[in-house]
Amino acid sequence: MNREEFQKKLSELGVKAKEKNNRLKIEEIREFFREMELSEEQFELVFSYLVSCHITVEGYIPSEKNQEKAEKSEIPLTKEEQSFLKNYQRELDYLEIMTEEAILALCLEVEETGDALAKARLTEQFLPEVLKLADKFRGQGLLLGDLVQEGNIGLMLAMETLGMRPESCPVLEYLRQEIYSAIAQAVEDNQTEKQAGNLLADRLNYLRDNIKKLSDDLERQVSIEELAVYMDMPVEEIETLLNLAGEEKK
Repeated sequence: MNREEFQKKLSELGVKAKEKNNRLKIEEIREFFREMELSEEQFELVFSYLVSCHITVEGYIPSEKNQEKAEKSEIPLTKEEQSFLKNYQRELDYLEIMTEEAILALCLEVEETGDALAKARLTEQFLPEVLKLADKFRGQGLLLGDLVQEGNIGLMLAMETLGMRPESCPVLEYLRQEIYSAIAQAVEDNQTEKQAGNLLADRLNYLRDNIKKLSDDLERQVSIEELAVYMDMPVEEIETLLNLAGEEKK
């Protein structure tokens, strides 16, 4: 999933929703993202995100899996997450939430002047929103603190591009989408990295098994060239795997 393309589609969908009094049908949303070939889990996240933005998704009923996540009965907070949340909430307790009108004025100031103090104040106002969006991704491989950190990074980057947002995308919606996209991308990258790591581990185990089998058959240590023939694998690939495993070439 391309982050920029996904963010653009979310922006366009937000505009489409406003044209329909903030009501969309599931079929409309699926058709809207048809070319991106999203998984059911990704669609579930899109539906959940729209609902969090006060957009009614007709026909949407949270799946059992997501309902359990929402209730946090299946995915309890780790001790590390509990400590993080306690400290984060303590900081939020001191935060004076501004009216939406004041926040919009602050957004305009950031867009027009790029003032550092205005950016800092606007960032503070979105801290609760970052936590809310990060919580939706809990249980997918990253700890809550990491999810919040990614959301904050997305928020800070959004501050720099606020003046370049699409005219059709309301400023508050743009900031929420950037936070959401940053967290979603971090989760996807983490899952991709784990999958790559698992694939590499499988290849290394396969190589070791064949080294042992051929060595037992020949009753001696085998060379890389012999392995290459035995496994029908390029010598370079075997050398790369041995290097990654920290084993010496023979």
